[in-house]
Amino acid sequence: MKIYEAKNIRNIALVGHQGSGKTTLVESLAYCSNLITKKGEITKKNTLSDFTNDEQRKQSSISTSIVPIYHKDHKINLIDLPGNDDFVTEMIGVT
Repeated sequence: MKIYEAKNIRNIALVGHQGSGKTTLVESLAYCSNLITKKGEITKKNTLSDFTNDEQRKQSSISTSIVPIYHKDHKINLIDLPGNDDFVTEMIGVT
């Protein structure tokens, strides 16, 4: 495992309303960075971000998930936040 200096780490929080495509964006970026070989789909319940049984059943993020991707000499932490107002404390805790 490579150790990254703080200057080479980026944390990007994806914020938006429920259904705006945050999880889908994470899947696309993970695919483009070669982290995964096939993009998951929310309807198929196989995304990186929504991995709990409840999230898969509801087809919606319930908790924050972090997906690290790598680009050149940088580690980029994609932070997929729930979009539902009921989980606003998740967003406050991360930001």
